[in-house]
Amino acid sequence: MGDLESILPDELKKAALASGNELVLPYSEALSAIGVASQNNIAVLGLELFDVRKDGLLTIDYSGYDSGYNCDIPFPGDWNTYVASMNAEAERWIKEHRGEVNHGYILTSASEREFAEAKLRIDKS
Repeated sequence: MGDLESILPDELKKAALASGNELVLPYSEALSAIGVASQNNIAVLGLELFDVRKDGLLTIDYSGYDSGYNCDIPFPGDWNTYVASMNAEAERWIKEHRGEVNHGYILTSASEREFAEAKLRIDKS
């Protein structure tokens, strides 16, 4: 579980479906989670939209570097600026990809600490 998931309010977690160590959040709770991320200086790096079915999750859409999401938002060296830019883009994307009933979102996020640790792992490889 990441830093964002560990600080989400219980009401958001209760509305989520667990998929491994990921939380699949309904639309309004996903928007609220982006707000929690912003308030706690955590960047939302990407989102996935799923159709929740009895036999599992079916990917409907996702934000990613190959689909245009945040391609133009490089890390500027200032964490606060990066969080504000990334989370504004995450909010825009989720509003443009509103799921219907039985749809949910997984948010990929990173705190400044998680981001630095991931960069260190990449730099070492």
